Amino acid sequence: MRNKSREWLARYIPAEICATAGSILGALIILKLTNNRILAAYAATLCENTGFYLFIGIRDFTHSIKHKKSLLKTLRNLILEFGPAEFLDTFIIRPFWMYTLPLFINNYALGIFTAKIVADITFYIPTIISYELRKKHLKD
Repeated sequence: MRNKSREWLARYIPAEICATAGSILGALIILKLTNNRILAAYAATLCENTGFYLFIGIRDFTHSIKHKKSLLKTLRNLILEFGPAEFLDTFIIRPFWMYTLPLFINNYALGIFTAKIVADITFYIPTIISYELRKKHLKD
């Protein structure tokens, strides 16, 4: 289990750093411009996803090109790994927490960060299961 945890952390933590910066900046900018917490919650979600998937996509596709692997298989793998969790996360779970938790935490940026962590928990459970199942049953 220790090796699996290291593998998951190495795979996801760098992307999460980009995602965290995106979510906080996106939420703060849209809240400042519109004073609309619902728009800010969706902006946080969109900016988080953008940072996360840019990092993951660039890394995985660069690795595929470098090792002369199929780009279509890389795309398939990304869809299988993240697709099941991403739909609910993007449209329901993450915006809900991005809107709700800042209402209860006096510091808006800290509320967005806390919401991000809570949403990540529900995101990573099915994502890691999908990742491990894909590695076990599909050849790259």
